[in-house]
Amino acid sequence: MGLCLNGLAAEGIFAAATWLEWALNPASWWVVLQVALGFGFVIFVHELGHFLVAKACGVKCEKFFIGFDVGGLKLASFKWGETEYGIGALPLGGYVKMLGQDDNPAAAAKEADRARAAFESGDLPPEPVSGPHPAWDPRSYPAQTVPERMAIISAGVIMNVIFAILMASWAFGLGVRELTCAVSGVRPGGAAWRAGLRTGDEITAIGTKKNPIFSDLQKGVTLGDVSKGVEFTIRRPADGATKVVTLRPDTDLGVPTVGVTSPFSLTLPKDLPRNPAKNPGEGLPGAAGRAQPPLLAGDTITAVDGTPVASYAELIAALARVSERPVKLTITRTPEGGTATTLSVEVPAQEVRSTGMTMTAMPVRAVQDDSPAAAAGVEVGDLLVAVDGEPIGDPFTLDARLRVKSDSEIGLTVERSGARREIRISPRNVSWIEESRWPASPVSLSSIGVAIGVDAVVADVDADGPASRAGIRPGERITAVRFLTPGPQGSDGRQADGLELSKTSPSWPYVMAALQQVDPGTKLKLTISSGDGGSREVTLEPETSPGRFVVDRGLLFEPVYRMVRAGSFMAALRQGFGKAIDDLSLVYTFLQKMTSNQISPRMLGGPIEIAKQAGKSAEEGFSRFLLFLTMLSANLAVVNFLPIPVLDGGHMVFLAYEWIRGKPPSEGVVAALSYVGLALILTLMMFVFGLDLGFIPRR
Repeated sequence: MGLCLNGLAAEGIFAAATWLEWALNPASWWVVLQVALGFGFVIFVHELGHFLVAKACGVKCEKFFIGFDVGGLKLASFKWGETEYGIGALPLGGYVKMLGQDDNPAAAAKEADRARAAFESGDLPPEPVSGPHPAWDPRSYPAQTVPERMAIISAGVIMNVIFAILMASWAFGLGVRELTCAVSGVRPGGAAWRAGLRTGDEITAIGTKKNPIFSDLQKGVTLGDVSKGVEFTIRRPADGATKVVTLRPDTDLGVPTVGVTSPFSLTLPKDLPRNPAKNPGEGLPGAAGRAQPPLLAGDTITAVDGTPVASYAELIAALARVSERPVKLTITRTPEGGTATTLSVEVPAQEVRSTGMTMTAMPVRAVQDDSPAAAAGVEVGDLLVAVDGEPIGDPFTLDARLRVKSDSEIGLTVERSGARREIRISPRNVSWIEESRWPASPVSLSSIGVAIGVDAVVADVDADGPASRAGIRPGERITAVRFLTPGPQGSDGRQADGLELSKTSPSWPYVMAALQQVDPGTKLKLTISSGDGGSREVTLEPETSPGRFVVDRGLLFEPVYRMVRAGSFMAALRQGFGKAIDDLSLVYTFLQKMTSNQISPRMLGGPIEIAKQAGKSAEEGFSRFLLFLTMLSANLAVVNFLPIPVLDGGHMVFLAYEWIRGKPPSEGVVAALSYVGLALILTLMMFVFGLDLGFIPRR
């Protein structure tokens, strides 16, 4: 059964390349082959378990197929001894056909009627066997004892568990690159943000797990108790301080998250696409793509304006201090097969792109622990109205306006329960960034420690700005956004997937964050609702906003990895066993949280999503692909052993009933439950295919 229980990270507005472009690239063919062989081998192992134990019990196996030969359609087959081996045309699983065994309820009932008639007529096999089905051939599956049939049914799952352990052990024997548990950014308003985590913090323990890797963080959050929270030990390199915080995961994205992004190094990605328009630099967005001389893939930044930087946090802090002017970056460049050289690269300042609209501020979504706002008594639900008597204006510029008042007290007017009150508060100095690069994310006012939502309702329009020229008026609501990339001869070019906006999903901050990363000349296609039931589409071209600057200037970096490699054969087995158990536990916990409505079923993935994840793992290296097969095998083991008729777990339930009662359940009951189970499986498959193909939204 093709089903993957997976989390869902926030997706970007644009894909790096289309699937067709990827498929036509010869370098992708080896990935496709690895994925196909990996899938086939996981299914082969499962069915091999059934096959070997069945043969050991003396059962005749008529077919052993990878894939299903529906209607007799198959890619290849041959007969060896009494068994036909083959590859079916429908690549959604596999099966072993044993004599007298059929998962089709109608066929099974028909065969049972034949056996009963043979028993009543006395036309029995030459050597009848004892047991509940004496009319069956002695080598048939139903003629075996209950323990033997239980062993046959459970063998597939057991083989998947063994396979998972061996694959993980092999991976750790070779060595696996794992993301470290440093923090490059936090989601405004999220659990980590509320606890005060920031760029550069290191997670040194998750519960009792010391020196965790990033996947430990993901598992700890998914397996953790949402209501009680998960204990994290945090170290801040800037001052050497260590503290223990309890993070209560958020579930607004459909899966428990704490809202941290994986760590960044100071090395540009080695797979940056070439962009001839930025001749001869790589495809970096923003000002980084206009650096002179051009920045290239694999360059490592070592200093900003002559001041050494050793981490991503130090780089961001240095860039934040001089965001309004060009900077000189000292980089180390090592050509393939060459010698490392050091050179200076100038990167211009990057002005913020603006639509010329002021959007509507929403109430406070979250207040950060130990922040000026928390100390001053700001509460979730407060609506920020004015600063020192002046209206707050554009929510996106409010934090910058508050930062210039750092270390001085201001009057913040808030509306709470219909009444207005003034709160005295002192903004703090900020040297880190908190950007809204998640859908439905609020805007962070880092200087005081609150996160506010921004609704896609136009509060004001610049007199001669892009929105005004497009005919947008105050009070109108934007319900959808699409990005139009520049095309030849000034045409709109390719239209990216759209983003739907609503009051319950106020993703305008995400749109504005994405707008800073797109190529110059990119336009916005907006769907506008005027409030009277009508709507229209307008296209506007954003303009730069003087005096406002993007701190990171479009720089992109490789993640920070550490190599995890077992020191001996036994150590590899121990790590492999632990990894397999973790994956099995993760699937069970995912299902438990899904059935208790803590995780959305929209986080499931079907065969297409599995193939995407497998392809990504194969591209990351053989060891990573082995760990993906470990996860897939664990998924297959758990899903197949669920107590659903037509799955192995359903057969085990029927066998347990037969063992306890001394007789099999009624054939009518078995047939009815099997049809229900089959309908459930088909419905689930249609659901995950709908998710994979985009017919069913994931949020």
